[in-house]
Amino acid sequence: MRKITLLLKSFTLLCFLLLLSNCGINEIEDNSTASAVNEVKNWYGLHKNELNSPIFEYIDALEWENAIISDGADGVVIEVPFTLQSQLQSSNEKASLFNDHHRLMFLKNDQNKFRVFYVQIFTDSKQSNVDNNNFNYYNINENFDGKVFLQDLSNGVNTQLQFKDGNKVLPSQTAKMREEAITCVWIGWWKEDGFHPIQLLYCEGGGPTGEEDIPPSYGGGGGAGSNPGASTPVKPQIIDNLTGKAKCLNSLLSSNGNNFVQNIFNQFAGNSEFNIQIVSLPNVYSSTTQEVNGTTSFDKVNRLITIEISTNRLDGLAALESARIILHEYIHADIYRKLNTTNSNDIDASNFKQVFETYENQHNAMAQVYLSSMKDALKAFHKTVLSADYNNYTNYYGEEPSDAFYEAMAWGGLKDSNVKAWTDLPEDKKTSINSLASRVPILGKTVSCP
Repeated sequence: MRKITLLLKSFTLLCFLLLLSNCGINEIEDNSTASAVNEVKNWYGLHKNELNSPIFEYIDALEWENAIISDGADGVVIEVPFTLQSQLQSSNEKASLFNDHHRLMFLKNDQNKFRVFYVQIFTDSKQSNVDNNNFNYYNINENFDGKVFLQDLSNGVNTQLQFKDGNKVLPSQTAKMREEAITCVWIGWWKEDGFHPIQLLYCEGGGPTGEEDIPPSYGGGGGAGSNPGASTPVKPQIIDNLTGKAKCLNSLLSSNGNNFVQNIFNQFAGNSEFNIQIVSLPNVYSSTTQEVNGTTSFDKVNRLITIEISTNRLDGLAALESARIILHEYIHADIYRKLNTTNSNDIDASNFKQVFETYENQHNAMAQVYLSSMKDALKAFHKTVLSADYNNYTNYYGEEPSDAFYEAMAWGGLKDSNVKAWTDLPEDKKTSINSLASRVPILGKTVSCP
């Protein structure tokens, strides 16, 4: 009996010691988690103003108490959920992205500094949803159908990941030749009749310029690699030697987190060895000595594409029309860049050549392939950057600028060349385009830069 009592006492003592040990381990883990979150929170407080994204205007509260800590392939990652003000939500203009979740994701580098990413998670269906506490960039649910967007807040590079049943879906080569290949995400309100966008947050694209810019590996279905994007375009070096109005517009087009110029480049994901130089000249002339708004040429020996923009012409034109001219010449540069690459292993560039060879010349290729992207870029730029001019148009005509108006603008520089895409249009369509294009001169000519 005495022996049994001793055994019971020993067993009870052992259980008590194990319980104490377990509590100690949990306490250490909790302290470690709290320490990691506090470190990020303190760093964020000191460096918040260095982060650039329109989303910061709409954040209601960061939920530090709900921070998600993951041990990913790139080290310890902390994701902090946040809510938006005034019941705002986000989607694309087609309202096909649902149930948005927002995160700031912090990834510590070797210098004990943090790379910060804005993460958005959407489902493909209204009826689907994800658990905000369990689902994160490093824990993709097995049954998840939707998209995850990742914006690097240090350089504005945006990456889109699409998932089906938790597995990453690789984009097809042909998908890159359609406007759907570029997704722009807006902030706004869901109402009974659909999504009403009020502010462009970003458009997918930008592409890493170096190893340090590659987004972190994600976790979940399909495995994780060093680069979650597929065939991410290399951003060309743009040497800006513009002046005055052109320099201001070029800067606005390629900054503010809404990299319209890069979105045009991303219409085809081919990479090549050319850089681009864009310069201002008082007057610019074509090869037939006709004065023009701008020209683009390439030097294969020096691997340099040169865009020349006429200062005298732009000063007399509407700011949005001037932006169209700059984008028009960037498209010429992009076509030259892809058609003249010496990298025979560049499959994407090869696909581009196959597409281009079905058209007669660059302007016809533009009309067939780039027109819709140009229309979308002009619309977004007008509404979000030249917003005062956008409002003036609305007040003058008693209606907001329509998609048809921006399409009419996009035809500028193309229809006068009598490209096949234009001549094939019905006469009533041409008349409508010309009628809307006649509104362009009433737009404002001036533009202010910070």
